[in-house]
Amino acid sequence: MIYPLKNQCNEEEPNLPKKKTGRLRNLFLTVCLLASVAASAQEKTVTGTVTDALGDPLIGATVLVQGTSNGVITDIDGRYSIQATPENTLDFSYVGMVKQAVKVGSQSVINVQMKDDSQMLAETVVIGYGSAKKRDLTGSITNIKGDEIANKPVVNPVSALQGKIAGVQVINSGKAGSDPEIRVRGTNSINGYKPLYVVDGLFNDNINFLNPQDIESMEILKDPSSLAIFGVRGANGVIIITTKKAKEGQTRVNINGSFGFKSITDKIALTDAEGFKLLYNEQLRNEGNPEYNFSDWTGNTNWQDEIFQTGFITNNNISITGASDKNSFYLGAGYAYEQGNIKHEKYSKITLNISNDYKMTDNLKVGFQFNGARMLPADTKSVATALRAAPVAHVFNSEYGLYTSLPGFQKAQMNNPMVDVDLKANTTKAENYRGSGNVYGQWDFLKHFQFKAMFSLDYASNSTRTYTPVIQVYDASVEGDIATLGNGKTGVSQAKETEMKVQSDYLLTYTNSWGDHSVTATAGFTTYYNKLENLNGARTQGVGLVIPDNPDKWYVSIGDAATATNGSTQWERSTVSVLARVLYNYKGKYLFNGSYRRDGSSAFSYTGNQWQNFYSVGLGWLMSEEAWMKDITWLDMLKLKGSWGTLGNQNLDRAYPAEPLLTNAYSAVFGTPSAIYPGYQLAYLPNPKLRWEKVEAWEAGAEANFLRNRLHFEGVYYKKKTKDLLAEVPGISGTVPGIGNLGSIENSGVELALSWRDRIGDWNYNIGMNLATIKNKVLSLVQEGYSIIAGDKQQSYTMAGYP
Repeated sequence: MIYPLKNQCNEEEPNLPKKKTGRLRNLFLTVCLLASVAASAQEKTVTGTVTDALGDPLIGATVLVQGTSNGVITDIDGRYSIQATPENTLDFSYVGMVKQAVKVGSQSVINVQMKDDSQMLAETVVIGYGSAKKRDLTGSITNIKGDEIANKPVVNPVSALQGKIAGVQVINSGKAGSDPEIRVRGTNSINGYKPLYVVDGLFNDNINFLNPQDIESMEILKDPSSLAIFGVRGANGVIIITTKKAKEGQTRVNINGSFGFKSITDKIALTDAEGFKLLYNEQLRNEGNPEYNFSDWTGNTNWQDEIFQTGFITNNNISITGASDKNSFYLGAGYAYEQGNIKHEKYSKITLNISNDYKMTDNLKVGFQFNGARMLPADTKSVATALRAAPVAHVFNSEYGLYTSLPGFQKAQMNNPMVDVDLKANTTKAENYRGSGNVYGQWDFLKHFQFKAMFSLDYASNSTRTYTPVIQVYDASVEGDIATLGNGKTGVSQAKETEMKVQSDYLLTYTNSWGDHSVTATAGFTTYYNKLENLNGARTQGVGLVIPDNPDKWYVSIGDAATATNGSTQWERSTVSVLARVLYNYKGKYLFNGSYRRDGSSAFSYTGNQWQNFYSVGLGWLMSEEAWMKDITWLDMLKLKGSWGTLGNQNLDRAYPAEPLLTNAYSAVFGTPSAIYPGYQLAYLPNPKLRWEKVEAWEAGAEANFLRNRLHFEGVYYKKKTKDLLAEVPGISGTVPGIGNLGSIENSGVELALSWRDRIGDWNYNIGMNLATIKNKVLSLVQEGYSIIAGDKQQSYTMAGYP
């Protein structure tokens, strides 16, 4: 038998049986030997001081035993004390400083002098047709890391930008899966305000098909020196999205999931039933009409409370990445589900992201990238009726088991809001498919040159089937107290839409540095083609043949052919462009950015104005690099910058604004025998003198880093003027509408952004705030007193002298 040993090896030997004494003595000596070896590897106290490049103590620097969670932070004098073994390595880190690692060994005192991290100034950002060091740019570009997007409970990546960037307004409608409304530095045109999205080099109008988890970074470009390279597409700002690719290293599998909730925080304040009765009858008296008798209307309903609910969002993702010195691949898949803030509203999306890059030789690389998605959009629901419906009506009549109708002065214009939300729920089946990707080849030659050719394709297919049920409501004003809405017939409508975008880019880049000079020059040729086709039709039930409420039957072929209506839309547009850009700096502190683009558009092919030139110039001065600024220890970087440029816009609801198209008009009966002949008329008057919208813009500002790059500030003032505003002149007195260049708009404002980033122990934190002012004004229209009216309720007026 073996007796247990005590903790100390120098204790007296235990009282053992005689015949086993020798064997146990050997065991005892062995244990003591092992204990002495272990003693040499015991922890010891390591102390020291952490200072900056000037020898000043660093407060709050992190000292961590590598590979463990054992760490401390330095005190007010930069001193620390930590337990470590000679085999341990200590990691020293501080925000804005280069991380250092020191082996403990026999040292008991380790003092470290840390160096400023120049990587912050050398940060590379993606710009149009390439990338550049942020310090070399003279414009306003904001970089958002993928982690800042992925950690938000959103299904559309744009929603994650809300409140993050000065001068960028993001308004989420609350509808499940909807595209947020986003404006960059105000509204430049009445023909669209959306920025251009560039996904891995491909131009796009939205990015709702992307998985936020698959995004590596987003760059938001706002100033003319950054935007002019995009020519006709740059007037409303540009958002560049780079999706994830594998980094060199072992194969990794990442699985994550998240969920969140959303609610309406500030509902529109509306009057209650008693207040409504008083106000409505006051209106009638002012109009000289008798008061309305509300004696039968005893409800007091807040329709917003009836239609709204707490929303829910979940994102679930898996990705596999791997890379070697020759090949890298990324595979990501995701599932997102969103339950909207309106009852019965739901949206789901399945995404797939695949990329592969292969280095064929030291100078030649090829690769491809693909993003795909299947989306099930939410039914279209409207909040408007909940804001307009009279609160005097009850929601539901329990005796009849029906929703109630609204009072007589409203029921012809709208339904009980819950009829649309509840009874029309799940009456639309929609499926949207999207595939977007590119293949490329990149060749580095003659040391300073790089040529890249890329072919991109985006294809979208959207199909929708909508069922119209027969709906009955309680209405005490009709015989039998039950009213049937609409024509009392079931119906089905179908729509199929496809859109294709094809883009090719051929870019030559020259990069070189010599002496005090550094230059990056890019020249390129690019083509873009966009085509859309839409086909739609609808039928109602035949006599006695009710269309069943069964999604498997929701096809127009099941309806009565005599009731058929149909329509179609199709258009195509192409752009051909040449471009050039130069980024130059002298002595690393005097900066020049210049760009040029010439666009030709098929939208103006029937005029003499299909070609347009766009330019930009930007200047910058890194004052902090001057010798007389080096003694300011609390200032790490100060840059003054300014830029000027011209941008363009060809957005217009009309696909062919310069050429004549026909539309249906009144039919006529004539001939022997008599027959009905369809009539046609000009859809709008063609304008052979139509020109592009042009935007002239400039900005001036500064950016700075303080306190070892922990505090960042940026401020700019900008002004933009849109000339030759494209607009449609409404038809008057039976004439057809026309299209022309009708006016000018001006936007100006100030943008301020302040951020602080630091670290406490193992915790990193960032605090940011921004402030923006926007002043918008219509300078002129085609003639004095003229206004442009838009919207189904004439809710938009564009008038000179007003925003």
